[in-house]
Amino acid sequence: MKSNRIPHILILSALVLPLFLSLPQFILAQDQTQNFFEEIILAVDTNRFTWSKDKLSWQGEPQLPFEYTVEQPIVELRLYPSGIFPIDSIFLLPSEDFTLVDSLRWVTQSNFRAKVRFNGITNRNFLAFNFKIFSKYLPEPMIYELKLLPYTQTQVQFLELPAALYVGEEQTLSIETNHLNNLIFPKTWTQNKEINHRVFRDNNRVRARVQATDVGLQSLQIDWKVKKPYRRADGKLSYQLPPLQHDFVVKPAKLRFLRSNQREVTLTEDAKREGLEIELDFAEDLQMEKTYRLESQEEAGGYLMAEIFTRRVLANGKVLCWLRIYDYHRQNEGYLYIKDGDLAQFITNFDITPSTKVNKVSILREGQDWKTSRDIYPGEKISVRLEGTALYKADFQFEGLTEVQLDSSVNRENAREYDLSIPIDIKDRYINILNHQKPIGQRLRIREYKRPRPFDFIQFRYGEESYEVEAIDKLIFSSTSMDDIIIDFDYARLDHTEFHGPQQLNITVEIRDRRNQLVEQKTIPRIKACPSDASPRHAFYSPQNCYNGSVSINRYLRKKIYDLDPWSTIRITLEHDEQFFGKRGLRRNVEFVLFRSTTFDIDVSFPAGLITKRIGEQGFSNLGGISMAMIAQFSFYHENKVAKAKPYKFGAGFLAFNAFNFSENSSRDMGLVGLASLYPIRTKYSSRLSFPLFIGGGYFLSEQQWFVLLGPGIRVRL
Repeated sequence: MKSNRIPHILILSALVLPLFLSLPQFILAQDQTQNFFEEIILAVDTNRFTWSKDKLSWQGEPQLPFEYTVEQPIVELRLYPSGIFPIDSIFLLPSEDFTLVDSLRWVTQSNFRAKVRFNGITNRNFLAFNFKIFSKYLPEPMIYELKLLPYTQTQVQFLELPAALYVGEEQTLSIETNHLNNLIFPKTWTQNKEINHRVFRDNNRVRARVQATDVGLQSLQIDWKVKKPYRRADGKLSYQLPPLQHDFVVKPAKLRFLRSNQREVTLTEDAKREGLEIELDFAEDLQMEKTYRLESQEEAGGYLMAEIFTRRVLANGKVLCWLRIYDYHRQNEGYLYIKDGDLAQFITNFDITPSTKVNKVSILREGQDWKTSRDIYPGEKISVRLEGTALYKADFQFEGLTEVQLDSSVNRENAREYDLSIPIDIKDRYINILNHQKPIGQRLRIREYKRPRPFDFIQFRYGEESYEVEAIDKLIFSSTSMDDIIIDFDYARLDHTEFHGPQQLNITVEIRDRRNQLVEQKTIPRIKACPSDASPRHAFYSPQNCYNGSVSINRYLRKKIYDLDPWSTIRITLEHDEQFFGKRGLRRNVEFVLFRSTTFDIDVSFPAGLITKRIGEQGFSNLGGISMAMIAQFSFYHENKVAKAKPYKFGAGFLAFNAFNFSENSSRDMGLVGLASLYPIRTKYSSRLSFPLFIGGGYFLSEQQWFVLLGPGIRVRL
């Protein structure tokens, strides 16, 4: 039976294994949300929005809608794994649209939880959460996108409406809203209506300028479009608000109103002298080839605002006129009275405004204040504020830039703000600011980066060893032969991930001996490392004085590194050139020590009171007098400590036993010895006198006898 089962198992494995291997591809072909998550919940304030109940298809893609009431809402996101496709780990990828308040983590053994704050949600488009999912069933991490559809209930209503309107009279109405930033304001007047209107933003208020064209009970209807939709009563989302309506009683004007074909004219020197060509409504009492005064009051003695010279009647029933302008006027300040002498004959109204002029250009970078400098840099995102007069008439453009967005919240008469994205590979040195395709005389200047970069692009190399400067955090002990120290630059890293531009450094080299006394000091000034051709800005950097190779330290030293004594210290200091960058940069010290684990030297010492034991004799001999030893010995050093010797030495040499005992019965002799010396009392390297303890053995040449010895001594260092 056992032998019959084996083929069945093999056949079953052959059938199941391909199905198992194709499981990831099959699952990935299905709806990702169902594969990974059983439920997704988004909590905003006290509201909860779920994928299972609230999901809708918007522009052909499933999205999770949610309602917000403030510009920077904080939302809580909960992800409940489905179990169909096990998740090993999951990460929420960063975005400029939101800030992570609480990172995504596993809680309550049932769901992943995160908390985020949206950044100005009304002006953010294509919102989504992107997750990086790891699973053992996936050959590589997968990016899952959860598309979001925020909506808000935007309301508008009139405030303090007038009881009546007059034909031709222009009035300003106030409108109240709970979501000013969500409204889209058209730039033009409506045409051919009983009451024409134009809505506009006046700082943080909404205004509507209206002008009736016919008497009687007339209806004003203002249609609104919004940036973020609202939910209608039937549950559907819409970008078109319900119209704002009101009926007005329109009365005839006291004086006949003559409508101009221009609602706004600009006061210039040419308009004063040569005049502008305009058309007025025809009136029987309006005489041709006659000059009329335009004043701001009906009574005599008014201030002269402009003059109208009537020329001829046109085929369209209008009167062609010359208009000469002398002062500014706004329609909301009242009518302009057309006078024959001091007698008012008709009324009209239009804006007489100054020319558009930009007086001040300011730049804002993230985390900084507004600055009047016009220097900008490739690859950065900035805000530009234009301040001047009559900016509402302008159509500003930034020459050569495509990613330009007007900040509608700062769309005032005397100020405009734009968000700019500067291309990394921009070729122009200047960006002209245009108004209606014509330069205004103001421009932004493209500057190349001069920012001190951390020293991660620099390596020290000697022999087969190399060290990246940024990673060095301690002394470098070199036990091998060090002939030279080479400084290498990774030019491709200079503009990698972030632009810094050329780096100009001052390099200082100090050589100190084992006593820490200065042997030599040399400064290598103005070493300029420029980014390689891997940088998008390579062609725009000046190649003047750029250093293309490596720096040899030996080249600048009188005493070369290969001639230095053991335990010499080489200190190399790197610092950014303050004169080049215009400010203090970074500074870094790196020290190399010529390490030796052992040294060999000849030592002369004077052992005294040695206890000797001759081999083959009973007992110990008497204490010896002062002897003299000349020993060739090895000293040993602690690792990672500069010239710190261990308290023992080993060597071999000659011992003149009782060398200074001149009595007749003295046992003077010369011996060959091997000695170990122990230094229980620590002394400085510079000390001339030390007191070692000797232990060892040898062979007396005269007595021809082996011996061992132990005893103290005095070591004199010459």
